[in-house]
Amino acid sequence: MKHWRSIDSTMSANVAFYSTCFPNVPYSLTFQWPRTGNNFCYGAFLCQPPQCQPQNRGYLRNRLKANLQSGKTYCVKFYVSIGNPSSYGIDGFAAHFSDNSLDTITTCCVPLPYLVPQVQNPTGNIISDTLNWTLVTGTFVATGNEKFMVIGNFKTDAATTKTLILPSSLPFVAADVGIDDVSCIDINLPAFAGPDAFCIPGNSVYIGRPQDVGIDEACMWFKLPNMTNAIDTAAGIWVTPTTPTSTYIVKQDICGVIKYDTVVVYQSGVGFNDLQMYSDNINLSPNPTSDNLNISFTQGISLVSITNSLGQVIRQQDLDPKIIKSFCRHRT
Repeated sequence: MKHWRSIDSTMSANVAFYSTCFPNVPYSLTFQWPRTGNNFCYGAFLCQPPQCQPQNRGYLRNRLKANLQSGKTYCVKFYVSIGNPSSYGIDGFAAHFSDNSLDTITTCCVPLPYLVPQVQNPTGNIISDTLNWTLVTGTFVATGNEKFMVIGNFKTDAATTKTLILPSSLPFVAADVGIDDVSCIDINLPAFAGPDAFCIPGNSVYIGRPQDVGIDEACMWFKLPNMTNAIDTAAGIWVTPTTPTSTYIVKQDICGVIKYDTVVVYQSGVGFNDLQMYSDNINLSPNPTSDNLNISFTQGISLVSITNSLGQVIRQQDLDPKIIKSFCRHRT
């Protein structure tokens, strides 16, 4: 969780931010570790008068990385965990997407039923787990005006379905909630394994897209021919090939829409003696290469031999100095 704050920028408004960087986590207002990473947010989703003040609701707000695109369907996910002191489990978990009109709200710590959430936990689906993180998810079609995401309980107290889970907390009728791993992803985002890559034997190479919340758990990686046991789950991974040619497949599942992409990693290159190359003024391009190799030099080099990673000579040619020579891999 990064850059989250209250719906009202001028006050904390019944929300808190917990981080493992501070010694009070996991022993804070609840006993909980972040689902992933080091941080999670915590807010008041229900606290009924007279034990609570009328302005008792907490809403978490964040700016989207980019405005959503009109007509596109987005997959929204976030995880919740009921706070240990809570007397009730509830069904009021939702995500609302809005433009700058959020800033016109004058009273932010009360139920906001006039804000219609695009993603809503089903009515009657009460979440009461105080130990684990529970997924809330859904999809919606964007209008193109969405800039902000707000998470909270937008129902009135009367409309919030609840069940008693901790009688010792009575007479308080309350539910505090931890929030973590929030994501909003285009449901038709193409799977991306990255371009085919080359790797010096024994080294590692990164494949896929940069890791991020939401997309990480949507991506499972397999190494052919084994499509049964995943080797990792993340948007992108480091791999260390053990064969001359290794093929990896990423399976991406975003709210049930499954896509695949493939990348081939070749073991190639035996490395170069940089100091010797500098002294001989030798330049090779592109590096690495798959088809063409350009060699330029100024020293009196008359013979060039190219070997593979096994030390086998695959090309040998007499050269004239002070020229650029291009070698092509001949295909049969």
